[in-house]
Amino acid sequence: MIRQTDEEWYMEMLDRYRNLKKVTFECPKCGHLQSIEDFVTLGLDATRAYKDCLGRYVDNLGCEFSVDDGNCASEKVRIITVKGGVEIKVFNFI
Repeated sequence: MIRQTDEEWYMEMLDRYRNLKKVTFECPKCGHLQSIEDFVTLGLDATRAYKDCLGRYVDNLGCEFSVDDGNCASEKVRIITVKGGVEIKVFNFI
């Protein structure tokens, strides 16, 4: 499992993708690849792209996983430490 501060996580995304809309995450349950842009295009909250499978919002994917609701293998998520020392789980990006 990767542990990072929110700043480290953000900088890694910028380094890899340059354009934050292109950041692509993998659902740890079904393996679906989704980008922030996918959520924006559908008019969804872009901050859910790294926490919820897109299947929670569209019918044809068959997965409704969220790191907020379920347990998943630690190698399939990152732990991000945000302000105040709070830790959140997020999907890995590719």
